[in-house]
Parts: sequence; structure tokens; C-alpha cells
Amino acid sequence: MKKILTFALLLCGIAAGAQDLEGTFTQAKTLKISGRVIKSEGTLTFTAPDQLAMLYTKPDGDYFIIDGPYLRMDMRGIALDVNRENNKSIKNETNAILYGIAGRYEEIAEDLKADFTVSENKDGGKHVVIKVRKALPKGYSGMELDYKKNGQLKRMVLEEFGGISTEYVIKTK
Repeated sequence: MKKILTFALLLCGIAAGAQDLEGTFTQAKTLKISGRVIKSEGTLTFTAPDQLAMLYTKPDGDYFIIDGPYLRMDMRGIALDVNRENNKSIKNETNAILYGIAGRYEEIAEDLKADFTVSENKDGGKHVVIKVRKALPKGYSGMELDYKKNGQLKRMVLEEFGGISTEYVIKTK
């Protein structure tokens, strides 16, 4: 009986840790040099720990998919299909996105060698700011994450060392 109870509690713990997110997103990519803002939108499906599909409706046909160890994307005609495990930079960046959606900002800070602060939003959720300690030639220099009171991500901003800032606003179903 004790083994059955332990197994049942383990299953409950696994289920409680599982996180799914479905909804729509808007994306605003700002180019620092020109100030130009490129807007996009689409649907988002996330299943923890490492399944993410962002299917763009504007521009139609673009996609960004993390499928376990693989990253598959086609953004404005530039396609990429790569094993994330074989490229540290891509792995860190895609993990930062996955961890951000899942609320695992401590792990983002650890992977990116960054500091982070957490404060409360007006709605009782969390506002997280992550800043990388040392400048690098490429990658994320920082992130800003806003979570609802229930822990769901509602906004993510990715700051790149090259001066590009990308804001995602997520609306869940």
C-alpha cells in the first residue's frame, strides 16, 4: 500500500509540474540602429519541457518550432533545421525561451550567467528582469518576463547584444 501511495504522489507531482500553454501572440521586433519596428503575429502552443510551436499568420507561413533537441524555423524565407544539442549558442537561446514560458527564470539566469530581479505586477503576478553580467558577441543580453497571477507568461522581451529587441505579448485561450 505504501508503494502505491508513493507512486500516486509521484504522479501527482509530475502532473503538477507539467505546463501547457495555448494561445495567440503578437511580436514586435525593434531594430536599435534604425528604430524600425517589424510586427508579426500568430498562434503559440507550448508543452513542457521542450515543445514549442509558434506558427505565424502574419507573415503567413513563417514558423518557429522547438521539438525536443531540434529547432526548425522559417522566418521570412530564411530556413533553419538544426539539432540544438550541437550548438551551444542556439541551445542557450532556445532554452531561455522555453524556460521563460515555463517560469523557470532562475535557470535562464544560470545558463546565461546573468543576474535577475523579481517584483510584483499590479495584477499580483511577477515581473522578472534578467541581465547578462558579461557582454558577448551574440546572444541575449537580457530578458524581461511578465507572468499572470496564475504563473502563465503574458509578455516576454528578448534583448540581443546586437541591439535588437523582440517583444512577445501572449493571450491564452
